[in-house]
Amino acid sequence: MTEALTSAIASETGRLADIPDLVERFHAVREFRQTLADGDRTGKALEQAVVSELKQDRPWREVGALLGMSGSRAEQIAKGRGPLRHDAESTPPAGAAEGHQPDADQP
Repeated sequence: MTEALTSAIASETGRLADIPDLVERFHAVREFRQTLADGDRTGKALEQAVVSELKQDRPWREVGALLGMSGSRAEQIAKGRGPLRHDAESTPPAGAAEGHQPDADQP
């Protein structure tokens, strides 16, 4: 990530935290997070395109070596599969910390 983007994100999150009206802050944060998610999807598509282009006339092993990963991981990226880096940091289900079972699909 570029320093300019990191700085812009930090600046915007600071600005959002300073919005005094809580409802306005909530909606502004939600819009900010949607913008980040849209950018993440676009970035993933660009990443897939690059890996697919590198694959032309190369085995996956070589593509992976060029990108510093395994060939199978490069193939997963090209096909849009596999975990994202932040998936491992997802929030646990509500009540998990207290030892409760996740909510069932009951009304």
